[in-house]
Amino acid sequence: MAALGKADFFVGSEPKTSSTGKYAGKTRTQIVLEKIKNKDPFIVGKTASGSKVYGISLDTKSFPFLLSYVENKSDKEPVGTYKVTQLFKDPDFGGGAGSGGGAEDTKFTESGQCYYTSLAFNIIKKPLTRKVCTPANLAKAAKFVDATIDLKTFLDKGPVDWFEKDIYLRTANIIYKDYKSKLKSPVYCHRGSSFMNSIYRAKKDVAKLDTFSAPGSFSDDKWNPGDIWLSSLPMNAKPLSESQNWHELNQKVLNFAGELKRNNQTSLLGVSLKKLGDTGGKLEKYNLAKRKHNESVKFKEFTFGKNGDFFSSIDVYIRFDVAEVQLRAFNSTSAFQGEIKGLSAAGGKIGGGNLNYYLEKHARKSIGYPRENRPKGRAWSETPASKVDLKKMYDLYITMMKLQSVKKLPVVSRPEFIKRAKAKGASFIFSKNMCLMFLSSFISSSPQVRNNISTEIVRYAASNTDVSSFFVKVF
Repeated sequence: MAALGKADFFVGSEPKTSSTGKYAGKTRTQIVLEKIKNKDPFIVGKTASGSKVYGISLDTKSFPFLLSYVENKSDKEPVGTYKVTQLFKDPDFGGGAGSGGGAEDTKFTESGQCYYTSLAFNIIKKPLTRKVCTPANLAKAAKFVDATIDLKTFLDKGPVDWFEKDIYLRTANIIYKDYKSKLKSPVYCHRGSSFMNSIYRAKKDVAKLDTFSAPGSFSDDKWNPGDIWLSSLPMNAKPLSESQNWHELNQKVLNFAGELKRNNQTSLLGVSLKKLGDTGGKLEKYNLAKRKHNESVKFKEFTFGKNGDFFSSIDVYIRFDVAEVQLRAFNSTSAFQGEIKGLSAAGGKIGGGNLNYYLEKHARKSIGYPRENRPKGRAWSETPASKVDLKKMYDLYITMMKLQSVKKLPVVSRPEFIKRAKAKGASFIFSKNMCLMFLSSFISSSPQVRNNISTEIVRYAASNTDVSSFFVKVF
């Protein structure tokens, strides 16, 4: 899985055709146009789990071509543009898609990583080469794997490019290099197993016992984003059970990982996996006993879209000293979220409820209540487009246009604003109004409060809250 690149469109100066997929035999440019015509979705990003949009038109004046898009298939007016190089190479473009995309792709790639990692630790016991990654050897390695997808299905249907680019092999070698002397064989590799489920069940049990001041949606992956878990413990073990509080639970994770032991031996390790590029890759530790990633974050600026043009997109970018967050509707008109970009944690998300939680915690203001906190007893929720007062939205627009980092951009009159907003449709109104209401409460807070909120946003998206647990990430 990967985003489209220039090499997918051209061989030298000649258009390149796709040899597989729904539109096999057509050039990639033709495929884009066919997908627009047939109202087939485009996926944004480098993985199948990215957000879906629908194309309206394609500007081919210069490469990378620009796709004008809408969020809903029935919408007519584009809400923004994406470069074709920002689009996922899905099966329509001839990309390797495993079982069909999204969560199923993750099942394949994470299960596959278990087989290759087991091969390195248990069978070959040294860095892997293509020569040793045979079905016969992987079958031997499978004896130490408990994963969602069985080996045969993985080999038959796994994403082709992960094999071709040695993603599994290189990832396994990175893990093996750092843990070959710390993890004693046999090393069991888990993905979606009962053993792995017991780990997150222990987290849920602690959440009931030790009420942590955290967003209500403090999900499993925000506590520990381990996609696979490696263990030298018996397959039926429940190493984190009967923990009474967050400190005890997380100390157990650190201890099993070898971070608190003098001999540094590891018996349990959560591994977060990010698809490697064509070359390179590294392993990094997170949420150590002395948290090196817990630096404070400073707010710098914000812009509407990338260029400050309010009507060119449905989003707003809030920039910090270490990263930026894109705020927008990620599910048409019902889900307002932030997505972190520019960190090794890029792609981490924070939902609207969690954004509001941290705003209330530090600024005593709610999204939608710019002058006072949310009334007690009233649950917070996004404001649907049908409930938006466009006159009030205009007032926020005028204020925030003056405060964004891109100065002296023209503003429109109230009648023109209402006309253009209605023309953009419900998804634009919902998304941009949520952005404006968040900004109104956020920007009106003191610099220190803004920095506190910024720190919480980045740390939450990076699975780095005060009660997040130790894990390693390969990226």
